[in-house]
Amino acid sequence: MRSPDDTRPEGLDAATAFFEGAGVPVAHVSASGLLTAYNPAWSSLLGVPPSEPWGWLDAFVSPGRERVRGELSAVFSRGFSEEIEVSGLTATGAICQLVIAVAPVRKGVDGALVIIWDITERRRNEERLAFMAGHDALTGLANRRTFDEGLGRAVSRAQRGAMAHLLVFDIDNLKTLNDSRGHLAGDQALVNAALLIRRHVRAMDLPARIGGDEFAVLLEDLTADEAFVIADRIRAAAAVDGLVTGGSELGLGFSCGLAAIDASGDARSVIERADLALYAAKSAGRNRVVVWAPEVGGPGESERMASLVRSAFASEGFSLVYQPVVCLADKSVAYYESLVRMEGTGRRKHVPGEFLAVVERQGLLPRLARQVFDLALAQLAAVPTASISINVSGSELEDRELLSEIADAIDASRSAAGRLIIEIAEVNLLSHLAAGRLWMQTLAPLGCRFVLDDFGTGTGVFALLREPYIEQVKLSRAATRALSGERGHQAFVLALRELIESQGKTVVATYVETARLLGEARDAGFELGQGYEFGEPEADLAVLVARMGR
Repeated sequence: MRSPDDTRPEGLDAATAFFEGAGVPVAHVSASGLLTAYNPAWSSLLGVPPSEPWGWLDAFVSPGRERVRGELSAVFSRGFSEEIEVSGLTATGAICQLVIAVAPVRKGVDGALVIIWDITERRRNEERLAFMAGHDALTGLANRRTFDEGLGRAVSRAQRGAMAHLLVFDIDNLKTLNDSRGHLAGDQALVNAALLIRRHVRAMDLPARIGGDEFAVLLEDLTADEAFVIADRIRAAAAVDGLVTGGSELGLGFSCGLAAIDASGDARSVIERADLALYAAKSAGRNRVVVWAPEVGGPGESERMASLVRSAFASEGFSLVYQPVVCLADKSVAYYESLVRMEGTGRRKHVPGEFLAVVERQGLLPRLARQVFDLALAQLAAVPTASISINVSGSELEDRELLSEIADAIDASRSAAGRLIIEIAEVNLLSHLAAGRLWMQTLAPLGCRFVLDDFGTGTGVFALLREPYIEQVKLSRAATRALSGERGHQAFVLALRELIESQGKTVVATYVETARLLGEARDAGFELGQGYEFGEPEADLAVLVARMGR
């Protein structure tokens, strides 16, 4: 330890030997408040302290300096103190967070040791993790969990007479943008939408991303007219500013639904009313704001779908159909991808594109995910020769409670080991990489395998190919169809296949819908294929296994 006069206080030799090479700041202070010695780490973090008594306390931000002095007094009078956390100033003038411990050097010795730990980075990481837990990874807006908590509080205040409104909206024609320019452009539209929303709401409002292309804003302490002004301002800005360059030609914009939060309903009924208003806006031509009223929605398609969703959850109305992933060399089956369907009127079954948005808006996606896993596990038990894959969405990846429940169910199942496969789309794994890795790290030891789905959609980060738990990569529809395109396009797909295989992964050619495309995929060296050329999805897995021979 350094001493201003190159001397050390009597009795400090043992302490000095112990802390000489310490990586944390350590100093000796006398009962008069004079800093008599300090180590290099002290001056590196806090700079060279003043020589006058108690002058070194200026390194701490008030009221921290008073707390440090109080801890020293406790040591001098009682011989002990506790660790405290204070803010300080580094040698460069930056604010830092410090944990400080004060200890007597030795009984009968005039002075105490001050030991400091810099926890600035740890606090930043904790704040970052706390932020990530409550916010959407792509847009930085509040996520569904934070939104639900805020809506619950708003409903409670409304019960006591407070005014509030819920605004929900989604991006018109985002799918067209994804299909024509790739998901990278779609992601940019989502980010731009979030920035636009932030610019046009108040600091007290709560904007959130609650689904794929769906957003919500909680507007409190506003009249209906004032809430409508904010909603229409957001809609108009999206129409004028555009969400991506050249997006106007695709009809990108916002359709908005607005509903009052009052004493007449709970959080779910508020969401349903705002959803009905949103559906009415879309049905009326999009790019408009509709305010919910009892007559809005009526017996139309939007209300009918919401009713069907509620009925399906009440009556076990969700089921799975299965489509084989086939080895192209001998047409044997590698596994069966499960696809969820919902009972409709008559004998019709609805595909996810028709009902999933309603399920997600109503906060029921975790419940549906649990049903899908339960159905798949039951089929694995009933058909012991088959393996099944399940698709997991981005919002499901972020649901740790869902992951825990699924892990418990898989662990309890005697038939799932090695036969359950999780498919994660490229865009979802990129947007929720930490959560996706947690799923893989949790479920792989239980025998689950993982497939990277829809690869090559425009956001491809090839680092994903090095994820150790990914065994297979499914090409996007556009990539597979390029096999039938120009020679340059074919060469790109072949290079992509070779790149993926170089990382030890198997490549699946998806959307193999014709005999010609099947032949081209086989000739191009693809090992696995999937699509209608091998048959349409089948609800009875046992029948499908018998027909496919495995």
